[in-house]
Amino acid sequence: MADKTVLVVEDDLDTRDFIGELLADAGHDVIPADSGKQALDYLLTATEAPPDLVVLDLMLPLVSGWQVLETMRADERLAEVPVIVTTGVSRDRPPGATLVLKKPFSVLEFLQAVDSLTVSEAR
Repeated sequence: MADKTVLVVEDDLDTRDFIGELLADAGHDVIPADSGKQALDYLLTATEAPPDLVVLDLMLPLVSGWQVLETMRADERLAEVPVIVTTGVSRDRPPGATLVLKKPFSVLEFLQAVDSLTVSEAR
């Protein structure tokens, strides 16, 4: 389903642009953030509804993806927003993550994950 808002939190410009293009081509509205701090600034101060999905790198400058997840899950308004964690580090699913994709992931794998988390959402 299209017309979902996705916050993409990734410090690597090429990766952020690539993910953003995939999402935009699939019909989603993309909000880019290059750090955990920028993501939290958006999430905690946005007056509109929270995004329908967050794509979150764990290794970020200023504020880590771990801290973003922890803050989101502690905030009543953000607690139920699905989060796809993208990481190059092989780890178990972080607490609060809906799904983990290990980098490098395939385009098909990524788009299927996004679809699985946005199609059934009644946001």
